[in-house]
Amino acid sequence: MNELTRRELIKTSALAAAGAVVFPHILMGGSKLAANEKVNVAFVGAGGRGKNNIQALAGENIVALCDVDDERAAEMRAEFPKAKAFKDYRVMLDQMGAEIDAVVITTPDHMHYPIAMWAIAHGKHVYCEKPLTRCIWEARELRRAAKEAGVISQMGNQGHTYAGLRLIQEWYQAGILGEVKNTYHWTNRPFWPQGYLDRGSDPVPAHLDYELWLGVAPKKSYSSRIVPFNWRGWRDYGCGSIGDMACHIMDSAYSGLGLGYPDWVETQATRFNQSTFPSAMTTQMFFKGRDGRSDITTHWFEGGPKPLGIPHVPDDFFDSDAYGSDTNNGSFIVGEDITLYTDTYSGSVRVFPDETFQEIKPSLPPKTLPRIKGGPQKEFADAIREGGMPGSNFDYAAPFTEVALLGNVSLFAGTRIEYDPVKMKVKNNRKANKFLYSLYDYDKSFLTD
Repeated sequence: MNELTRRELIKTSALAAAGAVVFPHILMGGSKLAANEKVNVAFVGAGGRGKNNIQALAGENIVALCDVDDERAAEMRAEFPKAKAFKDYRVMLDQMGAEIDAVVITTPDHMHYPIAMWAIAHGKHVYCEKPLTRCIWEARELRRAAKEAGVISQMGNQGHTYAGLRLIQEWYQAGILGEVKNTYHWTNRPFWPQGYLDRGSDPVPAHLDYELWLGVAPKKSYSSRIVPFNWRGWRDYGCGSIGDMACHIMDSAYSGLGLGYPDWVETQATRFNQSTFPSAMTTQMFFKGRDGRSDITTHWFEGGPKPLGIPHVPDDFFDSDAYGSDTNNGSFIVGEDITLYTDTYSGSVRVFPDETFQEIKPSLPPKTLPRIKGGPQKEFADAIREGGMPGSNFDYAAPFTEVALLGNVSLFAGTRIEYDPVKMKVKNNRKANKFLYSLYDYDKSFLTD
């Protein structure tokens, strides 16, 4: 990509928020399918997690595979030889727009917003990996655009389709947990480098179009320390560990308890620099009680720290394999007499103490919420055929992503932030508002009242 087209990409991606003013097709909505018709799906990102998404939708019509890295895309291109190969998603949509029903986006976080906006502008349904976007303003704009366009949308946090999450919702609404005042969420991420890092510089591999990989990010030299995997630890491209995992793990509280937006957020972290995220951090978020329920504080741990001394939970929880095959990621929801434990994706629920669970088993509520058959990719394709919206559509995914990303806003602000979601504004730290719009630490345009 030459420098002129790179500037055009950045400009048009920013202007995409203007909706129909910039893209006339944005009002046409997604294409309609017959009940048994296969969805024509194009993928932006064909390696790594993209491979999983492609294989999950292999029963649909895989019509295009777009990836900036020929080496990482090679396996899927060989498995689906009829799919047309592209490097540039804009070229793909311009050339194949009439043949594509939906676009699945599996790229570094910094490209979620421009690619999704471009797809919506062409009237395509959009499935986007989590976190939905890299900053809060992008999430709100993407939600607005998808709604105005009338397209089916889905964020790829698969746990939102799992049964454990629905059990938490049903039990909480039925009063089984009593008053919940604290939830605890933890992850072993990052298992990529974060902290006080030097990016370095290396020759660009022949199989990678690095200019396209950069996309809307600042133009900086290629580094094998960052591309293709470790980009999550860098503010130019990722959202750190809370961006990577909170849209999975915290759903147990966000959806399970119906949290909404926090009143305040406070983060503590290890050392990092202006380009990176810390190697470990903890975040607290305070949510005012809703519908007469008690206030709730969520506690997030990443990079090593874990919640200890949790009521009703055995002291050896993190030192024994008796509580599941992987306790490196998960959640505790602390009720009055019991504590719920659920795994990374809220796939199953365990109650502590065991004896109390045996006592309340006869009074557990019926399963009233619909269960999802298949994962989020199937839910997305079925919604395109049958109408309706997947559970993790952008009306849900954008606010949830916003809540998770407030942890980063507090991190970079260096203080507790008090948040006004109606105005999308940090009330007590004027300078922190720039981080609602960008994680780059250079912006001055959003410092006005």
